[in-house]
Amino acid sequence: MRDHAADIRALRKQSNAAIASLDAHYVTSFMSESVEVAVAGGSALKGRAANFDAWDAQMRAPGFGGYVRTPEQVTVDLAAGVAHEVGHWVGRWRQKGRAHEQTGRYTAEWSLGALGWEIVRETFIADAG
Repeated sequence: MRDHAADIRALRKQSNAAIASLDAHYVTSFMSESVEVAVAGGSALKGRAANFDAWDAQMRAPGFGGYVRTPEQVTVDLAAGVAHEVGHWVGRWRQKGRAHEQTGRYTAEWSLGALGWEIVRETFIADAG
């Protein structure tokens, strides 16, 4: 029997690798066309195109150091074709010669379609501090 939770963890690992390689197209390839992303301390991004634009701009910014999202729990409801991922994230960048880091929690909702699992909603919350 296929381990769909392991599949989602593997997709998250690939998504992290896409961020590390500064490939906005690859990052957004894990998202549904109508994805909704609530950015920590920022605005909501609706649609794959808006998310591509945001990733592309951020990746082009001087000092961008990337993000790593680490799943802590993945729950799959195969009958409904959905999954829920919960974890923590860390973002890094350099500004004025100094390294900065921000951390937080995230949730992601995945949907199983004809081409496999894709993200339909993500919410990122920054840790206080």
